[in-house]
Amino acid sequence: MTNSPHVVVAGTRRVWSPEQKRAILAEADDPATTASEVARRHGLHSSLLFRWRRALLAEQQASAAPPTFVPLALPPPVTTAADVPAGPGLIEIELSGGHRVRAAVGADLTLLQGAIAALLGR
Repeated sequence: MTNSPHVVVAGTRRVWSPEQKRAILAEADDPATTASEVARRHGLHSSLLFRWRRALLAEQQASAAPPTFVPLALPPPVTTAADVPAGPGLIEIELSGGHRVRAAVGADLTLLQGAIAALLGR
C-alpha cells in the first residue's frame, strides 16, 4: 500500500452568480422542502446556503432607505413653583429624595418640623 500524495486541482471552486444564488435561496425558502435537500440537489453544503442567506439579508438591510425624521415642535416648558427662586422672606429647604419645602419667614416651627418629618418618612 503506497501513500499517494493528495493532489489539489486549481479551479475546482465553483462561482455562482447573484441570480443563481437568489434562485437557489428562493428554492430553499419553499416550505415543502428543506435547505439540506436543496443543497444536495445543487451539490452544495447546507452551511453555504445559510451564509448566502445572511449575506443577502445584510445586503437588503444596507440598501433599505434610511429612516425618515418627523418634524416635531414642543411647547415651551411650563414654569413651576420649583423653578421660581426663593425671594426675600422665603426659606427653601431641599431634602434628600428631591423634596423641597418652602416656608415664609416666621412660619410655625413645629408645623414645619412635622412636614419635614413626614416627607422624610419618620
